[in-house]
Amino acid sequence: MSEWHDQSDVIILGGGMVGLAFACALKNTGLRVVLIERGEAPVRESLGRDCRVSAIVRGNVQILQGLGVWEHLAGVAGPMRAMRIWDNQETGGIRFDAGEIGADALGYLIENSQTQKAMHKVLLDAERFEFCCPAEVDEIEWGDERVHVALKDGRKLSAPLIVGADGGRSWLRQQAGISCHQRDFHQQGIVATVRPERPHGGIAYQRFLPTGPLAMLPMSGDLCSIVWSAEDAEAERLMGMDDEAFLTALNRLFGPVLGRIVEAGQRAAFPLKAQLARHFVRPRLALIGDAAHTIHPLAGLGVNLGLRDAMVLAQEIADAKRFDEDWGKLSVLNRYMKQRLPDVLSVMGAMEGFHQLFTHDVPGLKLLRGAGMRLIGNSGAIKHLLMRNSTGLSLPVPKQIG
Repeated sequence: MSEWHDQSDVIILGGGMVGLAFACALKNTGLRVVLIERGEAPVRESLGRDCRVSAIVRGNVQILQGLGVWEHLAGVAGPMRAMRIWDNQETGGIRFDAGEIGADALGYLIENSQTQKAMHKVLLDAERFEFCCPAEVDEIEWGDERVHVALKDGRKLSAPLIVGADGGRSWLRQQAGISCHQRDFHQQGIVATVRPERPHGGIAYQRFLPTGPLAMLPMSGDLCSIVWSAEDAEAERLMGMDDEAFLTALNRLFGPVLGRIVEAGQRAAFPLKAQLARHFVRPRLALIGDAAHTIHPLAGLGVNLGLRDAMVLAQEIADAKRFDEDWGKLSVLNRYMKQRLPDVLSVMGAMEGFHQLFTHDVPGLKLLRGAGMRLIGNSGAIKHLLMRNSTGLSLPVPKQIG
């Protein structure tokens, strides 16, 4: 690979929400950005909605506002004004209200495909952005000053930096020889859109069952999205049910909080694993989103971590350009890594702790869980701090790239 005709400033591999958000963040930096995507996955509909949804926390809504994305989403986003959590209807529960932190919503539930459409709209008028789709990398070569990429259609590209936003099974991470710490929960997450009998009122519900959590999340139009985490054998049993049997099982376990769940759309299931790349950065390479880390969907925080990755890395690149630094050098990329690790590790640790706390039936643990939830519910200071941290409002992440 000796001749390079197309020189850019940043190459992004992966055109999902995190890769697109990163491109949006670089839009006004004057950098030439090329995004390579193998092919956009077809939307899997459930009651006419994308069954893959994300809960975007309040702090990350501010990021989407700063990127100009939110104006295209406000009409389709389902606000989560409160959250109710309980432990198998046995030891009480806890409620979080957005008003307790002076906000109108803790976050918003948005279909993944809607978020991606909104990001594409923002990038339409970006003069120095190119979206290559469908396109696939055939070969990659790491040079001292640039990384060289050959596409399968014969096109050749080069840039000082390539960014991996290509998901949990990242091809780029593998090509760089970066391994992962992995944790298999031996569970699957079942997702579907459902229609409850009564309006949800913008309240998200999460019930912790012995086999895993069941979340009922409010969508626009008084529909709900379920995320039902179940051990592999139970998940296979649930996925094998006909619609009527599945609705019966769902109503029996969720309870009558919203009346009866009267309709469930097409279901999908995906394995639940957590992993952490041993290196977020290498010379000429940075990983963001699921390519760097994946977590249990217990609190729906995975894409939120990825959006924060994108903003921090984009700001470091913009700063490096301003001060005439080489943004592909490890000294610059390490600044991104050092800022992101505390957030990523704390969220991963919290999710692992919750998983252990609510899925183990150790004598006395049930009473401890109940006492802990009552303590949080009765302590305004602890509850307020927990809410600000979980909504991303207290994190030092840029909301707009300056």
